[in-house]
Amino acid sequence: MGRVKKFGVSAVAMTAIAAATTLMSLTAPAQAAPVCSTSAEIGVVGGTGWATCSGTGVTQTRVVLFCQDSSGGYTTVYGPWVANALKSNAKCSSSSWPISVGYQRI
Repeated sequence: MGRVKKFGVSAVAMTAIAAATTLMSLTAPAQAAPVCSTSAEIGVVGGTGWATCSGTGVTQTRVVLFCQDSSGGYTTVYGPWVANALKSNAKCSSSSWPISVGYQRI
């Protein structure tokens, strides 16, 4: 039968590993994750939608508005690219309404 070898780690080694891990985590810069918000006038004929994103790593944002018309057809409307923390707006045609809203970031 084979033997199972156990490797023990001393308390000193564990303390050194914990200290090194703590020091490495303190030296890494904290970056705020991008925060994005959207809203749309869901179900309103000719309705609008908007999106905005801000935070580290966001250069530009645009709204993506998904519209539906009475025949069941779908259209995707893109708002303009805007700078960090500004609002991008889009509008469905006068014969369609928003069914969903999203955004794109670069």
